[in-house]
Amino acid sequence: MAKCKGVFSARLSAGVIIVGVIAIIIFAIYYNYNYYPIRPFYPPPPTAGKLDKFGIKEIYLSKRGGEEWYLNIDDPQNGPRTGGEGPPTSFVQKNNDGSWKVQSSEVRYGVFTSSGYHPDLITTLNQQVLAAKGYMQSSNDWKNVEITGYFKVNSFTDSKQNGGPHIELVARGGRNTNDIGIINGLSRQCEATTYHSNSYVVGRVKFEKDLEHTIGYTTGDPEKQHATSPLLGRWIGIKAVFYNLPDGSVRLEQWIDENSNNNWHRVLKFTDSGNWGGGQPDCGGTDHTIITWGGPIAIFRWDNINDMDVIDLSVREIQQPS
Repeated sequence: MAKCKGVFSARLSAGVIIVGVIAIIIFAIYYNYNYYPIRPFYPPPPTAGKLDKFGIKEIYLSKRGGEEWYLNIDDPQNGPRTGGEGPPTSFVQKNNDGSWKVQSSEVRYGVFTSSGYHPDLITTLNQQVLAAKGYMQSSNDWKNVEITGYFKVNSFTDSKQNGGPHIELVARGGRNTNDIGIINGLSRQCEATTYHSNSYVVGRVKFEKDLEHTIGYTTGDPEKQHATSPLLGRWIGIKAVFYNLPDGSVRLEQWIDENSNNNWHRVLKFTDSGNWGGGQPDCGGTDHTIITWGGPIAIFRWDNINDMDVIDLSVREIQQPS
């Protein structure tokens, strides 16, 4: 009987210890959650964001209260926040899968912020002034952005005008124009100061910087051969991400959903820290100017692709990663 009591006592003591340990763990979790609830990670891990309006994964989280634009799936031709670029984009039909067909070998589909595009509000194109104030037209110009779209190349041409057949996602400027007009002594072509993320039908990707259209294009652009399989005849998701870093440089990223299954991976990354130049721009800066400011128009562009289906186009202002 004494032996049984000893065993019972030992088991009771062990049980008390276990209960005590569990209580301590629960208290620690409660205390940590209530008094140290925030554990920031910078930059946000890939695909850690929510799904966008179309159910597409966000690589970086949207800025709270920031600018957003989504393709009007019923009437993309006449959206109040599209235009500004030429020639006008013609959506010829809506396909059975909800996508839209565009049949033109030169497409410039411009997207505005909620402020719209008002050239008369662009009072200077001097790049030093633009860098100081942070925007070209309005304080909510597209700057730190994630541009997304799904594309299906049905056919392309043999033309090499503006390069081989390719898709471009463009931001941080206004119109990509050859207009010979002048604003405060500088060419209207300085309005086209933009970053470009290019995807070629053959599978090559690269970044470009245009500091005056077109004599201000950079040289020695960062690129990657065979980053994707050839684009002809299949759906592919493409994202361009541009954002400022605390040290004054700008990060450019291109992401691909190779199999159109919402599984994104980064294929190209580059930091413009002022060593990327070329061309002969005359817009108040140098040929190595970093485009740190925003612009009123983001652009979905393609050249030498004469039959393209598109769906789920969007532009979002993102939280600025560190």
